[in-house]
Amino acid sequence: MLIEDADAGVAAAQLGELAEWLRHERELRGRIRLEQGAPAPDEMSGGLSDALVVALSTGGAVSVLARAAVEWVKHRTRDVTLKVVRADGESFEFGVQRATSDDALVAELLYFLGPDEQNAGPDETA
Repeated sequence: MLIEDADAGVAAAQLGELAEWLRHERELRGRIRLEQGAPAPDEMSGGLSDALVVALSTGGAVSVLARAAVEWVKHRTRDVTLKVVRADGESFEFGVQRATSDDALVAELLYFLGPDEQNAGPDETA
């Protein structure tokens, strides 16, 4: 999962908040990790968190992730866009405006994350 914001620091902070939010879900515990990108040429150490990776397999964890991600976006006071990227590179984006219809958005996200011929079995979603 990625947070899109013009300010990289704000995006990293939001990503950290999302990670904490998801860690409260029993089905997602131990499946969440923040990944850092390579440092920029002028940096001496790793940069800010670039992605939130959730290890998923078929079953309840996918449903919990979809509902929790939509709920998290709805509770933002700042306009935020959440980008979910499957292991195959396909992405699904949504923000506060689109999160007004919870059930429909959760259903769309579940469909996106659900198994099919190209996305079967355990995967990682960033």
